[in-house]
Amino acid sequence: MSDLAIVIIILVVAYFVGAIPFGVIIGRVFRGVDIRSYGSGGSGATNVNRTLGPIAGGGVLAADVGKGFVVAALARWAVEGDAWLIAVAGTTAVIGHMFPIYIKFKGGKGVATGLGALSVISPIAAVIALSGVGIAAITRYVSLGSIIGSGLSLGLLIIFSIFELTILGWEHDIWYLLFAIPVPIFIFWSHRSNVDRLAKGDESKLDGKPTPRRAQRTP
Repeated sequence: MSDLAIVIIILVVAYFVGAIPFGVIIGRVFRGVDIRSYGSGGSGATNVNRTLGPIAGGGVLAADVGKGFVVAALARWAVEGDAWLIAVAGTTAVIGHMFPIYIKFKGGKGVATGLGALSVISPIAAVIALSGVGIAAITRYVSLGSIIGSGLSLGLLIIFSIFELTILGWEHDIWYLLFAIPVPIFIFWSHRSNVDRLAKGDESKLDGKPTPRRAQRTP
C-alpha cells in the first residue's frame, strides 16, 4: 500500500471515529431518549452529566477522550511517528466530533476529543490541560474550565513546537502546530455562546445532581 493511501485511510478513519456521537448513543441505549432533547440540547458529556447523571456523563467523557487518543495513536503507529500526520489526524478527529455526519453535523465542543489526541501528541501539555478540571470544580462552570484548560495547554504546545523542545524526554515537532493552532480556534468558536452567557452571568453551573427534563423517546 502506498504512503498516500495510508494517509488517506488514516484521515478518513480519524473523521469517522471522531464523529461517533457517544452522548446520543448512551442516551438512547441506556435511557431510551435523545439527549439532544434535554438541557442545552448538546450531545457532549456536560449535557449528559447534567441530565442523565455522572455515571452516564463520565462514560461519555471517557469515550470522547478515548476516540481522540485512538486516532492519534493509530497515526503514530501507522507512520512510525510522522509528526505532521499525527497532528492532522488529531485535528481531523476534533472536527469529526464537532461536525459529525451521523447526527447532521451538529456535535460537541471538541474539548474531550482534543484532550485525547493531545495526550498522544504531548502528554506534558495534556497534564496542563487538566488544570481546567480544577477551575471547573472551583467555579462550577465547565465551559470556563474547558476554555482556560484548552487555552493554556495548547498555548504551551505552540511554544514547545515552535522551539522543538524536548521536555522530560518527550520531543516536540514544529509540525504539531497543525494541531496546536487550529484546535483552540475551533474550541473557542464552539464556546462563543458560553462566553456570552459567562459575561452576562447567565451561564449554567455544574450541579451535583442530574436535572433532566421530560423528553421524547427515540424510536
